[in-house]
Amino acid sequence: MGAQLTLLSRSEPTLESDSRVALSIRESLRARQLIIQVLPPRTVEVVVPKGMRPGTVESFVNEHRDWICRAGRELVETYPEPDLRPTSIELAAIGATVAVRYLPSANGRTRLVFESDILTLHCADPELTDAPRLLRRWLLAQGRAWLKPRLMRAGAAIGLVPTGVQLRLQKTRWGSCSSTGTISLNAALLLVAPELVRYLFVHELCHLRHLSHSRRYWALVARHEPDFRRLDRRLADCWKQMPTWLRVGSSGAC
Repeated sequence: MGAQLTLLSRSEPTLESDSRVALSIRESLRARQLIIQVLPPRTVEVVVPKGMRPGTVESFVNEHRDWICRAGRELVETYPEPDLRPTSIELAAIGATVAVRYLPSANGRTRLVFESDILTLHCADPELTDAPRLLRRWLLAQGRAWLKPRLMRAGAAIGLVPTGVQLRLQKTRWGSCSSTGTISLNAALLLVAPELVRYLFVHELCHLRHLSHSRRYWALVARHEPDFRRLDRRLADCWKQMPTWLRVGSSGAC
């Protein structure tokens, strides 16, 4: 039985290749052509170049309808039971495991309490549906506390220091570097191995000297991390291991 898709507009993501899978239409200044990407656990995203006509987008989606529906079915098969309220979170980057407790808020307001490696979420919704959002808020705060100072120390050690550091939660990028020297890091780096975090630091810091992925850029990366190819592949594979509560949220900056 074939799944069906409904396309509304570029600015309003919608479903439906299976009521459990979202078809998201996202406009991007960076995109040069229409691209389809699969974002676990439950989203198939069409990236649209800025200013493209809605009719062109709709024709593209219709042309690739079968592929999108098949990708949606594979997502449901691969991620059958989304875990939106984990009982523990492993911060592999810093070698810590945090226990998580969930309580309905007594006054209807959300609150986070983090003490002695125990994170308590006081959720405004008695059904705890706001738990993933609160977990992401907490992870962003941890990213500011842990990743930013470590990036600055790594930069000082190799003589490449950014002008600023931002923390985000993104679905497809571990980090980025702007032409003004600001490095953005994905707070989800806290969930990956320390050597991968260090490699990502080197990767972005080297962009301070070479913004493109040129031969000179990779030569600079190799100087500071000779095993960069293997680490780059491992880091790319980590997207498949990210927890559901992290991936269901929208991208955000802090």
